[in-house]
Amino acid sequence: MRVKDLRPTSPAPAPALSVRASAAAELLRLIGVLVDDSDEYDVGPERLAELRGRLSEEVLSELRAIDGGSRVSFQVLSLLGADLPDPAGVEEMVAALEVDPELGWRLLLAHHAHQDQRRDLELLEAVVVGRDGALATLLDELEGASELAEEVSTLLATDPEDHGQRLLGAIRAVQPLWDSVAQETMHAINRDVAYRQSQIDAGKTVGEIVLAATNGYELSDDPAIRRIVLLPSFWIRPWLVVGRRADAEVLTTVVAEEFLILPPQAPSPALLKLFKALGDESRLTLLRRLSSGPISLTEATAELGVAKATAHHHLSILRQAGLVVIGGEGRGSRYALRQDPPTVAAEALAAYLQPHRASSLGHPEPQDP
Repeated sequence: MRVKDLRPTSPAPAPALSVRASAAAELLRLIGVLVDDSDEYDVGPERLAELRGRLSEEVLSELRAIDGGSRVSFQVLSLLGADLPDPAGVEEMVAALEVDPELGWRLLLAHHAHQDQRRDLELLEAVVVGRDGALATLLDELEGASELAEEVSTLLATDPEDHGQRLLGAIRAVQPLWDSVAQETMHAINRDVAYRQSQIDAGKTVGEIVLAATNGYELSDDPAIRRIVLLPSFWIRPWLVVGRRADAEVLTTVVAEEFLILPPQAPSPALLKLFKALGDESRLTLLRRLSSGPISLTEATAELGVAKATAHHHLSILRQAGLVVIGGEGRGSRYALRQDPPTVAAEALAAYLQPHRASSLGHPEPQDP
């Protein structure tokens, strides 16, 4: 006789959620923003140009060389901030790299090798932490590949220890610039961290906190993810960076605008992002398509008749505006409407105009005699 168990299975426990401020991670993110000439950041091209002007051309050239043209290397390296000992500052980062100069090189190789072709995550984490035999196994896999991504080839042609020494030199070269902006940066980050921690302490669900902190990222149901680490960032706004370390998903989130010092009477960054998202024909086309149900990146690409990178850019702007949620992982990601766009736009504009209207009502225009 066969027995079929009809009892409901227990759902997998939610991953543990933590949030931390890491000056080391933020310094690396600042470097990443400075070497990215796209200047698509909330701080604005003028502020970035001013900061670049305070570094010598020699230092900037060295930072770009370490990045290797990927535009993401320093953002990947910032993931180390998730597991540095408290207080996860620059001193702790320097100490870790002095003990293990090849650490950054291994992390970048694991990241780019996985982006090039999906590989075993346990092997990649073993490579990052320097477990015996892991790097040799990955190098054997890469040697047998018919074609490698340019970033992987560049790293393989680079001496790992020399890479580490150059990274340490870069951190020390940028330290004076970092010291001049650290108070502004970390004040906003610490306020965001305190707020997210209060939500955790109040018992809000992991999914609710992550969705709000990321402005539209839904957690996957991957049972291998047992920890979620939020690393708020001042400099990388408005972008979201999703990374993986061992059993942890590391989310570099943007500091919420209520924790920033903004000019009085100026439109909020959220309002500007919303109307930027709505002011483009391609993005309106995607919103119309999303109104009938979730879509994949491939479907969005076909809908617009553009390259995947372009479709992904449009979807990212819609997420930044709070209109779209993204769920799933990698090639299985799905995008869906988060809120009703007409309602969101009307409420956001009304909230901005309301104080001005109230002020105007208190000062009626003079009447002709």
